[in-house]
Amino acid sequence: MNNSLITKSEKYVEAVLSERCPQNYRYHNFSHIKKVVDAAIIISENENINENEKEIVILACLFHDIGYIDICDGHETQSCNYARNFLKKENYPETKIQQIESCILATKIPQQPKNKLEMIVCDADLHHLGSDDYLEVGNNLRYEIEFSHKINFTNEGWLEKTIKFNKSHSYFTDYAKRVYGIKKELNVQNLEMLLSFERGKNNSFL
Repeated sequence: MNNSLITKSEKYVEAVLSERCPQNYRYHNFSHIKKVVDAAIIISENENINENEKEIVILACLFHDIGYIDICDGHETQSCNYARNFLKKENYPETKIQQIESCILATKIPQQPKNKLEMIVCDADLHHLGSDDYLEVGNNLRYEIEFSHKINFTNEGWLEKTIKFNKSHSYFTDYAKRVYGIKKELNVQNLEMLLSFERGKNNSFL
């Protein structure tokens, strides 16, 4: 695995986001990218892929959301452009660049990975759905969407949207199904309890 290239890529992505990422982007920022990379490494180690494949996964995760600094809808394609331009200057093999691009494009919602590496990247990207800090991450996403699209959700509306998304989503790798999937089910149950509370609170004013 080319650790020097990974380090150089990480510094590049961090520098670009530090300079150009809006402060109101509380979800799609470098902190998110780091968490996705960390999750991808854990999943990779449990899915028994080789070091060259792990390199592809890590680089894809580093670049997967950088396109958000330019565009929200379709940011995956823009992220691929950033990855390609940077990696070509590093004389990175074309076949590997194509693999990285495929991994990034697979994260587009609804996720549609076609192989193990794409599955790992997709699961890492949404690992927070099955984490302990899912509410905090969700609130950051809510704030960012409201800011970016100039809309306001009610608590009830946001919870309904979140529950619907979580129920429509499935993890792909065995590790993510086993570890994140079980926790995600518990998180959905908690979200449903919060929704029931919000509905009861709203009905009490009728």
